[in-house]
Amino acid sequence: MNALLRAYRQGSRMLPLMLLASPILAQQSPEPMYKPSIVDGTRTHAIMRKFEREHDTLQLNLPAEHKKDYSEIYAQRWRHIKSRFQKKEIYTLPSAQQYLDSMLNRIVAGTPDLRREKLHAFFSRSGTPNATSVGQGIIFFNIGLFTRLDNEHQAAFILCHEIAHAVLKHSEKSIEKYVKNMHSSALQKELKELKKVQYNRLSKLEALSKGLTFDSRRHSRNNESDADSLALVYFRNCGFDPAAAVTAMQLLDKIDEEDIDMTKHLRTLFDAPQFRFQDRWLEKDAGLLGGHATLLRDRKVEDSLKTHPDCVERANKLIAFNLSADSALAGKPPVAAASIHPLRFDSLRKAFQFEIIEFSFAEDNYTESLYYTIAMLEKTPNDPYLIMHVARILNNCFYLQRQHRLGKKLRLPAPENRESFNTLAQFVQNLYMEEYAQIAFHYLQRYQGQLSAYPEFQSEFAKSEGFIKM
Repeated sequence: MNALLRAYRQGSRMLPLMLLASPILAQQSPEPMYKPSIVDGTRTHAIMRKFEREHDTLQLNLPAEHKKDYSEIYAQRWRHIKSRFQKKEIYTLPSAQQYLDSMLNRIVAGTPDLRREKLHAFFSRSGTPNATSVGQGIIFFNIGLFTRLDNEHQAAFILCHEIAHAVLKHSEKSIEKYVKNMHSSALQKELKELKKVQYNRLSKLEALSKGLTFDSRRHSRNNESDADSLALVYFRNCGFDPAAAVTAMQLLDKIDEEDIDMTKHLRTLFDAPQFRFQDRWLEKDAGLLGGHATLLRDRKVEDSLKTHPDCVERANKLIAFNLSADSALAGKPPVAAASIHPLRFDSLRKAFQFEIIEFSFAEDNYTESLYYTIAMLEKTPNDPYLIMHVARILNNCFYLQRQHRLGKKLRLPAPENRESFNTLAQFVQNLYMEEYAQIAFHYLQRYQGQLSAYPEFQSEFAKSEGFIKM
């Protein structure tokens, strides 16, 4: 410190370097707050236009019989694909896309026949733990699933599974099945019988239509099993760990069961000495479905609600496939387990947790964004971005409520949601307008000394302070 003072008095040019070297002063420079990635709109638009041209060509080559029906369904499929690009759902950070491309390229290199396929994989910023093959060789790998995986071998198997769906043309076959069912003699007979019914005709027609729509939009159990078995062939061909296929399926079986003690977290986060937590904030509203609705929790009902059904059965089949493959490969040189870039996998998985929060917020899903934030705070309670974002949501709720525009940003409780999400949804619904700002202000106040160096933190703190004075 004496040397520092002498340098200051003498006007030494070494002072800046000494300041940086000082351990005491270095502590005053905060770690940078996480900055969400900026979506490359120009790139996503160019990719979307490329796929749109492919869709237009596809429309010209549809079967002549029932062409109008085929055209309408393919147009509907394209609108779904297009919307995901338009709403900036695609994660465009070059390093992330390069990582996914390298994984896809390794899989294709392991099975030369795949070179004939037009395959394209993209990370989706959706928090839903899923991956989908949506047609035209396009695969969306949701970062909400990527963050739940243990290693990149599991990620590779999931990618192989979606590639298998694309190669087996399950999307196209389901469309063909749907069109043929719509024009089948059996369905036409049912429709004629419905015309003779005097009562409940509309409800019976809706039930018939719902059944057809459900069958046409979801992969059948057989499709999933076929995709699993073909995926395992691709997976083993490029040297990934076969055991990861099984562990990935076991993970998917439990993924919908993950939950947090939301009541505990809300009381811990939002109870301040000057603004105590109120029990009224957690009271269930009988008028909202999530308040008192219950579901029959038998295996059949639970499985139908899962994002990934039949996973235990599918995992057992994969074990059998692995054993039979091992027998067939006995005596042949082993293929070394391949890794793409484990350090990149870990860094992406960490970054994606923040991106899920930011994307939900950008999509005006405030309840969902707050849910992901609180869940992440459980693991990293002092992260400056997460702390700031909690107040950011509450401040926005106050502002929009004053303009009577908040309703569309919040989700209501519902029976299909996990209990912790319904607890949060009910909490946000129960707050009065002024309470949003009060909670935000007193929540941030406890971090003033710790996070005052962050401009984003100070901005939200100043907003909440201004709001409570209105």
